Amino acid sequence: MSAPLDRIDDLLDEHVRRVATRTTPIPTIAARAKAVQTDAPDLVRADIGQIVGVDPQTEVLYGPPVGLESLRAAIAELYTRSFSLDEALTGAHVTLCTGAAEALSLLFRCFAPGRRVGLPRGHWENYQNGVEMAGGETDVVDFFDPRGDLDIDGLRRAIRERGLAALVANFPCNPTGAVLSEAETRALAELAIAEDVILIADEVYARLRYDGAPPQTLLRYAPGHALSVGSASKEFLLPGARVGYVVSARADVTDRVLRKLVRANSGSPNVLGQERLLPLIEAELQDLRAGRTPRLNEAIRHAMKARRDALLEVLERHGMDSVGRAAHAPMGTIFLMARLPGWWREDDVTFVEAALDRRLASAIPGSAFGLPGSLRFSFGATDGDAIARLDRGLEAWRAEMA
Repeated sequence: MSAPLDRIDDLLDEHVRRVATRTTPIPTIAARAKAVQTDAPDLVRADIGQIVGVDPQTEVLYGPPVGLESLRAAIAELYTRSFSLDEALTGAHVTLCTGAAEALSLLFRCFAPGRRVGLPRGHWENYQNGVEMAGGETDVVDFFDPRGDLDIDGLRRAIRERGLAALVANFPCNPTGAVLSEAETRALAELAIAEDVILIADEVYARLRYDGAPPQTLLRYAPGHALSVGSASKEFLLPGARVGYVVSARADVTDRVLRKLVRANSGSPNVLGQERLLPLIEAELQDLRAGRTPRLNEAIRHAMKARRDALLEVLERHGMDSVGRAAHAPMGTIFLMARLPGWWREDDVTFVEAALDRRLASAIPGSAFGLPGSLRFSFGATDGDAIARLDRGLEAWRAEMA
């Protein structure tokens, strides 16, 4: 049997398939007119649906539905080099979206309708929204066993017994910070191939890991089953730019199907955000081509690791051990989960409310991620002074509760 992404049209809901296969005259004619204009500059462009030529300094024009070609090519090379892909990707293998949120939403529309989608225990709450809005059902699965090992056998049972058509694999994981080794990434990919399931790989934190291991992508080992979602938000410090992307080893998915879905959903991704991102990726590519570690990524990882170490130390001192992958410290993202301290007798929601009432700190209740009795702390904005204040505040609160 061919891989799922090689028979993409067969997998699509009929409504989505009609959108993906329908002729779209506006962008088709616009693309042809642009090409003709190269040789015939006097061509009268009466196809353009935007105001041009009134104030060129102010104008920001629509971009292509799949994103700026220069940025698509840059992201393709970034993936090829960062993840040591066996086959080089091209710009056709990349679709730009309005943030990773749109990317995930569109993938759920492709693969969730009428199907069951497995979500990891401890997951971003918006996954459930996206699957349900697409007409699918969610099912929480355990990627790790009680010892903290990747549970391939358990995942296989879940796929077969619960009829899962797709798995959302989010590594490094928001909220727990769990990462996969190269061998584990390969094993998960081999499982997807053997069971013929789609892997929606939310890899927006792929290069924000602190264990010294190289970044991983499921695309490398399951090119016909996995789609990778990336983002400028964390790895390039541009969350407000709203630039995300889907990368697939099958250009038919990105250059045809998702092209049509982005246009039907948001028209085109943020041009200003793409223009802001492009030079940052080009700088990273210069480093990679020269055999150097990308400097921006290295600076971000160095700063975030120091904050993670300091926050972990403080939380553990107050009896708030990390939660997630057993026997493994959080090794990626800008988040970690910590269990409620033993001196707190109520639930995680009440703890967060009380911490805000005390003007001490904000965190997200673990129950929002399917991990009740814990808290998600972000160290993305917590410098050393903030962590020291948290330490003092927890000490005072604990003393009052004694």
